Amino acid sequence: MRDLWRGSFNLNCEVFVEYAYATTERQAWFIICRRLAKKTGVHSSVTMNHFDGNSDNYQIKKEVEFDDDKEDRIDG
Repeated sequence: MRDLWRGSFNLNCEVFVEYAYATTERQAWFIICRRLAKKTGVHSSVTMNHFDGNSDNYQIKKEVEFDDDKEDRIDG
């Protein structure tokens, strides 16, 4: 099941806060990088190279963890 991740990305002195549903932190990073590329009008490889982990310019944390085993579903 996918969890909700919160990413704070510093791109050219502007901070973008984005949320993404993903199964892993790496998948959330990928989704958010592609979204930022679309918002800023550049190719996704540009944002992925900028946030490659060599600089301290982004942070991703799990906001909400969903449990697959819960039976809190409504049938009907």
